[in-house]
Amino acid sequence: MDISAQTGPSSFLVMGDIARKGPVIRPSDLGECLFDLFHADPELMLVAVVGEDDVPVGLVERQAFFLKVSGKFGHSLFNRRPVSLLMDTAPVLIDAGVLASDFTARTLMGQADDLLRGYIVTDNGRYRGTGSVLDLMNASHSHAVASAARLEQAAEDLRRANKRILRDKLFIDTIVENIPSALVVRSVRHEHLVLVNRAAEDMMGCRRDLLIEKDTAQVFGTDEIGHLLVSRPAEGQQGVREQVLCNQHGDPRAIATRHVMIADERGGARWELCVADDVTEQRTAQQQVERLAHYDPLTGLANRALFSSRLDAVCTAGQDATLLCIDLDYFKTVNDVYGHAAGDALLRLVAERLRACSRPEDLVARLGGDEFAIIWPTVPAQAELTGRAREIVETVSRPYIIDGHHIVIGASVGSALYPQDADNADTLLQYADIALYRAKSQGRNGFQFFDAALRDEIQTRARLGNELRTAIASSGLTLHFQPLYSMPANRISACEALVRWHHPTHGMVPPDQFVGLAEENGLIHDLGEWVLRAACQEAADWPEQVKIAVNVSPIQLRNPRFLSIVEGALACSGLAPHRLEIEITENIFVQNSAANRHILQQLGRIGCSIVLDDFGTGYSSLGYLRSFQFQKIKIDRSFVQELPERSASGIIQAIISLAQSMDIPITAEGVETHDQWAHLNDLGCNQVQGFLLGRPQPSDVIRQSILSYA
Repeated sequence: MDISAQTGPSSFLVMGDIARKGPVIRPSDLGECLFDLFHADPELMLVAVVGEDDVPVGLVERQAFFLKVSGKFGHSLFNRRPVSLLMDTAPVLIDAGVLASDFTARTLMGQADDLLRGYIVTDNGRYRGTGSVLDLMNASHSHAVASAARLEQAAEDLRRANKRILRDKLFIDTIVENIPSALVVRSVRHEHLVLVNRAAEDMMGCRRDLLIEKDTAQVFGTDEIGHLLVSRPAEGQQGVREQVLCNQHGDPRAIATRHVMIADERGGARWELCVADDVTEQRTAQQQVERLAHYDPLTGLANRALFSSRLDAVCTAGQDATLLCIDLDYFKTVNDVYGHAAGDALLRLVAERLRACSRPEDLVARLGGDEFAIIWPTVPAQAELTGRAREIVETVSRPYIIDGHHIVIGASVGSALYPQDADNADTLLQYADIALYRAKSQGRNGFQFFDAALRDEIQTRARLGNELRTAIASSGLTLHFQPLYSMPANRISACEALVRWHHPTHGMVPPDQFVGLAEENGLIHDLGEWVLRAACQEAADWPEQVKIAVNVSPIQLRNPRFLSIVEGALACSGLAPHRLEIEITENIFVQNSAANRHILQQLGRIGCSIVLDDFGTGYSSLGYLRSFQFQKIKIDRSFVQELPERSASGIIQAIISLAQSMDIPITAEGVETHDQWAHLNDLGCNQVQGFLLGRPQPSDVIRQSILSYA
């Protein structure tokens, strides 16, 4: 959003006056630059991203950035990624000449979320500085103080020009009566009020003849709200104080009062001028901004920003603390079946239950989605910790009645202790999240405490990740190939490339261990590129009719270079594109499906075949078949292993019939017996893969098999 300047009085506060000059980075810089900037300056909230000629192209907000990278291994994942993937690509751009009052009004009338956003101030389209709504409120207040200072100067000018002004008393009375601020003047010599304007009457709800009989201390009470901005003035000085004043209806109002001493010709105190303004709406708006900045609007719980701030404060102060991370089990099903309105209602009820089983000193927060967290400012004994965690699980897991529906969910809880488990807030949150992940992997609806075994596992995985990075860089990996046979002739028509890692110490590391690890720490892009290049290079020497199949992770498709990586592997090896099969699973369509579908379509345009792997085990398989044209479907091995059971045979028959109606070839995985092969052949399966006909083999062995079967 770009807000351009409009012509206004030069004495008014404009956005360029309050712009903060801060560090800027380029979109091509790596995420490690952001980590360095934010860690070096804890007060730094905003970092502008500028392109050519200092033109802003994005904005990185501290809380949004750490929200994105707060998951486990977030630092490793985003450290080497470009800033362009981490920034807000549509920041609010404000011309330096825009009136601050105009921008404040437009901001407060906007969406609640807009109150939390930072903005970039530009001068002729170039970066000038950054700011936030709270900066704007503080600057507006400072401007008001400066305006009051000008009022004092005006009072001094009034004394100097007293004789001239007295000749036109009617003019003075008109000005005083129409000043929007309440104005009260007290005679220092006689200790009584000598002037009360119309605004003061309205503010007090009292006639001026009755107000004249009172002292200023009686007119404006002494109950302060907020904080004292400037100390109570001595002679010749001025101060601003916010006080609570009840109007004629008994409603409390926030009143900002300012006292100015006016000296006589000899320099002695002659008049005390009191100026008062009703700032209730301003304070209400400021409180609204602060609440939106710290509390979740749906549940009323603390949000991630307040949670992070409190956790940092507790750990910085060295206080004992227990952190619990809570994730709802099967919440997505509630949204899918009953709708998002029911999901929101469920989140509110869960928040109430979490409050009910927490203590006044606990901080209960909603981190986002169905993720919650609780900070206990203590480390209880193991028995109490177990009891309270079990209480949370049981409380959240009790049935809910929403719109007449009986809804049952579960809760998984992971916890970590400070300082026993971690020595800082980031590590504590990471460890609690790891414990939560372990609780979910062990069957959900339970709790798991972070312990030495989990710490050892983390260290082992970190070490294994570094060793995997070295193996990729130093060609420490190899490929094995499992053949796919056409039916019924059992001739090799393709081979699936399977990566193998022979660790120098641990021996052969199973792919299900290091592939998942590569996805977690960002190595999947390097690993996937290596597999693609090596597989294409090997297959280029095979007979023309034998294809090569390569599995692709959903994470690989997020790489904007993925298409060029495939094209590079084909060009470098000389392999014809139609001989490369890209195998994907239905998980690719769960998130960012439109972008992934676009990439797959581009791969199809260059001639590659797109194969849907593990068909029948995912979500909405038929919907994917309708929305994208696959060149092959692979039936998951779990169905094949149940053959010749009637139910499995019926499912496979239905899949084959569906594929035949759409003219899509079918491959069956996991064929291990002659009976399975015979049933698949009878059902009209086009291709089979499994140990019955061929196990994964090194490249030299598979070449001989291809020559003998092809």
